[in-house]
Amino acid sequence: MDFLNDKINEEVNNNVIPGMTYAIVTESGVNIGSSGFKSLIPNKETITDDTIYDIASLTKILVVVTLISKLLDKKIIKLSDKIKDYLPNFIYDDITIYHLLTHTSGLPADLSNKSIKSKEQIRNEIYLTKKEYSTGSKVIYSDLGYIILGDMISKIYGKSLDVISNEEIFNPLNMKNTCFNPSNKELCAPTEITKERGLVKGIVHDEKAYSLGGVAGHAGVFTTTRDLSNFVKMVLNNGIFDNKIFLSKAVIDLWFKPLVYDEKCEWYRSFSYIVGNDEIVIKRDGNIISFNGFTGPSISIDRDNNLGIILMTNRVHPTRANKKISQERPKISEEIYKKLVKEKSIK
Repeated sequence: MDFLNDKINEEVNNNVIPGMTYAIVTESGVNIGSSGFKSLIPNKETITDDTIYDIASLTKILVVVTLISKLLDKKIIKLSDKIKDYLPNFIYDDITIYHLLTHTSGLPADLSNKSIKSKEQIRNEIYLTKKEYSTGSKVIYSDLGYIILGDMISKIYGKSLDVISNEEIFNPLNMKNTCFNPSNKELCAPTEITKERGLVKGIVHDEKAYSLGGVAGHAGVFTTTRDLSNFVKMVLNNGIFDNKIFLSKAVIDLWFKPLVYDEKCEWYRSFSYIVGNDEIVIKRDGNIISFNGFTGPSISIDRDNNLGIILMTNRVHPTRANKKISQERPKISEEIYKKLVKEKSIK
């Protein structure tokens, strides 16, 4: 897709991103490409289609939302179940799975003390964190809720979240290069250069996930555009992958259903996903869900046009101070819509 490579090169030249790999999923197949650089420091390395990215908060939707959906399909859990019934150390008995999934629990966005701690300290602090608002009264996007959900999933399965993810998601969807704590760090795009950790490469960027050993419900997964395209194909095919039912259509439908309204951001959410209006494509109404991660990756799935857009970049390399991607990413997606949805009215 020459038009897309030209647009990406423009963003690279304007120092918006080091480079980008992408996957465009349509009825006719998957188009994967890349342009720019994987690394700028200490040396420039050209990006490839197989570059592995730290996808940060995309972990929430790829792992936690998917595993919760599988448990719902199997009728092992209900959205109304109280978290405390699974995790007795959690102090609130009015917070349910639904509240954590939709970011309406009352828990704050993050820990007030962000210094690196041990696993035990982090979990203890999260489980005892005071609410910032009444449960169910508004939407505050929270990492803490998804860390708790990850712990709950591990408790239900009796296994660590990385093992569960391999068995229940990555292997069934043939996501061969997707994992927590990747062993082949050379294929990974580096993220930030930090005072404490130096150049972060092949190790999770998020501080809480790092303190939790690289495995958490809110961040920690590394993957490629090729692997993520399998996930998108499954969603567009109503839960079926490789002629097998991976998830029910009913639960996929829930992902596309506006459940709560985020007044601060002025959009609806389902299970974390932004529904309808979003920040990844130019604002449009429709049967569309999207999500992005702090390190730079984004995913957008448009049922009406049977179109998936995966844009993978390490925008925090070499510093998180570069936030230009938030303004430029919609322009890239809009170029894709103009080329692939010519006949249809783009709202």
